[in-house]
Amino acid sequence: MAALFVQTAKLIHRHMKSAQFLVPLLSRETRREFEDALYRNQAEDLPLTILFGHAHLAMTAADGVLLASGTAALEAALLKRPMVVTYRGPRLSYAIARSKIYLPYVSLPNVLAGRFVVPEIFQDEATPEVLAQALLNQIGDKEVRLRQEEVFQDIHARLRQNSAERVVDALLPLLMEASRSTVRPRMARVPEAGR
Repeated sequence: MAALFVQTAKLIHRHMKSAQFLVPLLSRETRREFEDALYRNQAEDLPLTILFGHAHLAMTAADGVLLASGTAALEAALLKRPMVVTYRGPRLSYAIARSKIYLPYVSLPNVLAGRFVVPEIFQDEATPEVLAQALLNQIGDKEVRLRQEEVFQDIHARLRQNSAERVVDALLPLLMEASRSTVRPRMARVPEAGR
């Protein structure tokens, strides 16, 4: 996906000269692959910062996020960031996987919302031109961003469920019962020396 993302960034930069790109990577290997893609696509002059990890910080700082389909889409939604979800894979694998999906959408924000909230662009449709335009639309349309934010807030609230409170509510009666039923041993009196 590195070449696709680099080509998309080049197009975005052409349309938005002030754009800065953050690229959180997981390992030296992924950095090497990404730097190779920069070189192969003559994009070494793109204004980008490569990070090791720090994906949450990068997404939080971003006006828009381009990401491969997976849990990163849920993370971006919980951070309430406009996004475009994409993926390209081997044709046969994609065809098999697509035949097993019963929903019209794939990304977790759309699945949890029960409707299309974020653009999903897969396989042959995932071209740099389409991805760049979709991301620029996400960034440039305030109404779309506000509607997405409301949906993301709802998803966040449904997933959160006040977990810490619920754990305390469940454990407190058990702890109280255990403390009442515990037999405390009496301390034996030790005679003083010489008595």
